[in-house]
Amino acid sequence: MMEKVYAYILRSQESSDGLLAFTHKGHPEVPMQVPGGTLEEGESPCHGMKREVFEESGLTELYDIEKLGEAILTDAEGKVEFLGHFFVCRTGHPPKGWEHTVTGDGEDEGLVFQYKWLPPQKVLLVYDHYFHVFMRPEYLPSLFTQESLLGLPNDTVSLMPPTPLWQREFINAREELIKVLPDPEIEHIGSTSVPDLPAKPIIDIAISVPDPKQHIDAVERCGYHYRGEQGIQGRFYFVRGPSDNRTHHIHMFEKDSQLYKEHLLFRDTLRKDPTLAQKYGKLKLNLWRKLSGDRKIYTASKSEFIEKTISDARRKNL
Repeated sequence: MMEKVYAYILRSQESSDGLLAFTHKGHPEVPMQVPGGTLEEGESPCHGMKREVFEESGLTELYDIEKLGEAILTDAEGKVEFLGHFFVCRTGHPPKGWEHTVTGDGEDEGLVFQYKWLPPQKVLLVYDHYFHVFMRPEYLPSLFTQESLLGLPNDTVSLMPPTPLWQREFINAREELIKVLPDPEIEHIGSTSVPDLPAKPIIDIAISVPDPKQHIDAVERCGYHYRGEQGIQGRFYFVRGPSDNRTHHIHMFEKDSQLYKEHLLFRDTLRKDPTLAQKYGKLKLNLWRKLSGDRKIYTASKSEFIEKTISDARRKNL
């Protein structure tokens, strides 16, 4: 079986990390990647990783090398299986960005790679069908800190890897809200509520109460700011956190609201069908790459998938 290696190269810059990634100069259609390639015959995975990093980036100073693990993977077309070895390491203080002409005798020889350091909020731009195996907070804790995994500037898009932190944050928020609302239904919704799904690091909460108008002040006392319907009739919308770091959204509806039921139906459908959830995750990542972080267009572009998922789920439940 063919074997490949991949390197997650981190650089410590004061209190925050960056992940090294590259694009192909003159080939904008090729997705951003991290250094890696195919092992040569008789070569150890660690030696092969160092060789590939040198050939593809020119870097020779690697330290704190740790093997994260390995996994059986398939190529982009899902046909050829291979064994992938994943490493994390650090390097010294290279320039903020540089170009490197690939050496060696592989198929990439002579190509020019353009390197830059990605902050945690942009790391999943290199996320693909095999990178998700170890590009997670439990394997890269210094990169995916609590600060990077919760909160996002208003009107921007950034997807983060799934983390148990999101469920804990929902539970904490729910306990606060239960104290001020009479017998509410409070549910965790949105992508942060679905296991193994990349998501904007904002906790979405759905609340169902008999008369939402009576509870606006109570919710605001919990640290949320009321924003009206925000274009969705029948929704009472609240946000938490400053505009440069929104952490929570509340969508409050009248009891038995169809919109409330649809939020839960979409969430539960994805939870029950990991294949469908993975498809949704890939759609989100592709839209993020293509739309350069425009949240309004990003959100609108997901609507067809969401509506079809809800419609299909309704038919199955009839």
